[in-house]
Amino acid sequence: MKKIIFTLIAFLSLNGAMAQHQWSVGPRLGIGFSNRAEGFDYCNHFVGGIFGEYRISNFATELDLLFTKQGMKYPLESHGNASRKDKCLLIPLKAKLYMPYLLKGLNIFAGPQLEIFPNRHSPYIPTSSFGTNSYRKAGISIVIGLGYRFDFGLDLAFNYNAGVTSNVDRENISDKNRVFQLTAGYDLCKLFKLCGKK
Repeated sequence: MKKIIFTLIAFLSLNGAMAQHQWSVGPRLGIGFSNRAEGFDYCNHFVGGIFGEYRISNFATELDLLFTKQGMKYPLESHGNASRKDKCLLIPLKAKLYMPYLLKGLNIFAGPQLEIFPNRHSPYIPTSSFGTNSYRKAGISIVIGLGYRFDFGLDLAFNYNAGVTSNVDRENISDKNRVFQLTAGYDLCKLFKLCGKK
């Protein structure tokens, strides 16, 4: 009898825990502002891709796959400014904490991000004497940010990406990405009711 009661309690506890699990999948679009070196300005660029989130109660893990460009804006010797941007694939893995006790849908997040640059073509500095062979094709950054998830599926996020590794494989040069991003995603599970709460 005790075994039956224990089994029943365990089943109900597991069932209650599973009822709080939730998947979210959808597109994410936005704008980014990036810089790489001291003395240069930020340049803007489009950000687009997909995201996937697995949430348990107020805790969640999100994995994104985002395509964008990252670079910098620098002054020309003659006049005006120019920008150099490299195509980039971003893969952030974020731990998220929802805070409904402050505001429903509000969340903070942080985590590591893999940055892949398939074809770098621009020099570190326009007047530098070395080219693409000195570039790293991949890098690591840390993502921290603030977000808000609406009940109907809209997901807003503002984050800062701080480069950990230098873009250039040279000891005497610090060339790390510094990026601000403002994006909006939409949970398709809310729209089609395919992967909501279990």
